[in-house]
Amino acid sequence: MPYKTIKTEEENGTGFIYFDREDHLNTITVEMINDISSALSDMESTCRSIVIGGKKNFSAGADVLQFPELDPSEAYEFHRKLNELALYFREYTWPVISFLNGYVFGGGLELSLSTDIRVCSNDAQLSQPEIGLGINAGAGGNVILPHVVGRNRALYMILTGARLNAQTAYEFGLVDILAGNALEEATRLGQIINTKPENTVKLAKRAVNNTSSSHIKTNLDYEAALFGILFSGEETKDRINNFIKKKEK
Repeated sequence: MPYKTIKTEEENGTGFIYFDREDHLNTITVEMINDISSALSDMESTCRSIVIGGKKNFSAGADVLQFPELDPSEAYEFHRKLNELALYFREYTWPVISFLNGYVFGGGLELSLSTDIRVCSNDAQLSQPEIGLGINAGAGGNVILPHVVGRNRALYMILTGARLNAQTAYEFGLVDILAGNALEEATRLGQIINTKPENTVKLAKRAVNNTSSSHIKTNLDYEAALFGILFSGEETKDRINNFIKKKEK
């Protein structure tokens, strides 16, 4: 099936999803969310592992250019759809391995948090920069990130918008593996997983998720509601518009 925002392929039991909005740093749109969800659904019966990412950049986050058009209810709906994709990664039958290159910012980082293994290239930069736009982190930035790196480090990232290099991200526990070529390493891991007993792989992922997913859905919905509320504020609108003006110069 052809997609507008991603490219896909399957090889030796692994499904590959490549983000294909590199001219926009793979920023996330509703169309991209829908394409990724459809690709995952299409691959579920034919693949036993998924490798997902962008060849130059994982994602610089949500496409901010769409934000000025959103009212609070539309902002909530966009955030909710992003949350649904994050939950789909977590609940997907097979392991989802993300390979992180270049910019891994905002919604891009948050989506990676819901993948099962994160392989990070040495030149990647990771950040939760939303506070600079007057909005809160979405898709688990406030919910899942504290479980991954701890409360204080999560607050440090969220409140300052600091950019972490790959080594610091690894030391924080934000990524699992550092690699010179993240795609090659993610592919290698997928191939290893494909050799393991099928039912054991499925049940192992389900068991781990059962211990770590308590209240995540409820908390993600609360996070989305806060995102929508912030869109009713003038400061948020001003910051978003100023950001867009700087990009257009």
